[in-house]
Amino acid sequence: MLSKLEQAAHNLEEARELRAAGSTYRQIGRKLGLTSGQLSHIRRSLKREKSSATRLRSTQPGASSRDLPVSQCGLPAGLRKSLTASGYKTLGDLADRLAESGRSGLEATPGIGPYRTTLVTRLLAYHGLSSGHGDLPAEIERIFPEFF
Repeated sequence: MLSKLEQAAHNLEEARELRAAGSTYRQIGRKLGLTSGQLSHIRRSLKREKSSATRLRSTQPGASSRDLPVSQCGLPAGLRKSLTASGYKTLGDLADRLAESGRSGLEATPGIGPYRTTLVTRLLAYHGLSSGHGDLPAEIERIFPEFF
């Protein structure tokens, strides 16, 4: 049995995949068995993600998902606030922190425990930024810092 927070995160991931496949919000709600409040939460989260990506790509045409702001990603509001208060501005900053082997993970950050760290790692995996996915822009930036 999942907790309410875990179920909400799971529903958001499922809805993200269904929306990418072209399902309407009504179909998503019926398929996942969501209430109207849960569906509106998902709709707001997905809209926030899409609008931030659109805004970023219109201002910086060569931007990637590494450049998406943490304050506008699909994470819960409290977690977004904790991460931005800790100095993480983009998803690339989070990916770099998790990829560094010499430092402790995000659990060392105040207010972020193992569950919240799994939310962050799943979001980074969705965007292809987790260390196991071969983050090419991060490697280029690490090798050639003078170009960035």
